[in-house]
Amino acid sequence: MFKRLIKSFAGKVLDDQTSRPVSQIEFLKDFLSKHKYVYSHDFEENLIVLKRKHLVDSFLVTNLDGSIVVSSEGDGHTDGIMGTAMLSYIKSEMPDSESVLIKRNGHWFMLFPLNKKVFIVKAGSELANIELKALAFELDGLMQAGRHAEARNGEKKKVNQIA
Repeated sequence: MFKRLIKSFAGKVLDDQTSRPVSQIEFLKDFLSKHKYVYSHDFEENLIVLKRKHLVDSFLVTNLDGSIVVSSEGDGHTDGIMGTAMLSYIKSEMPDSESVLIKRNGHWFMLFPLNKKVFIVKAGSELANIELKALAFELDGLMQAGRHAEARNGEKKKVNQIA
């Protein structure tokens, strides 16, 4: 009796008529089926694939001192120094912060530290922390794979990779 009363009350209060957003799910499935993200042996091509995959305008990886490791745009010394300085200041004030998101001139400027490097991402809309982390891990993996391939071949690649 008590259970039935609670169920009846909950049904009237909640009256949940939500359903799956079928049209949105179908749109996403269609969108994803048209885009294949295949990595190649060319580091620069992989950077372009990574930008498309994560829907970002550009990214920059710096050491903690602001020196550039990888840039998808080829330059970014100012952004690299400014980003690492901001991140180090924010980390000194709030040590448990994971990422920094700043909206500037209609675009998002996102900072994410990983493995003693700072990943600076620019995009039209903000990325969730998990998306930043995924991008950083993939980019870190590409850099490591590039270093291993470079060591195997014994030659330096002409790319925007400095470190």
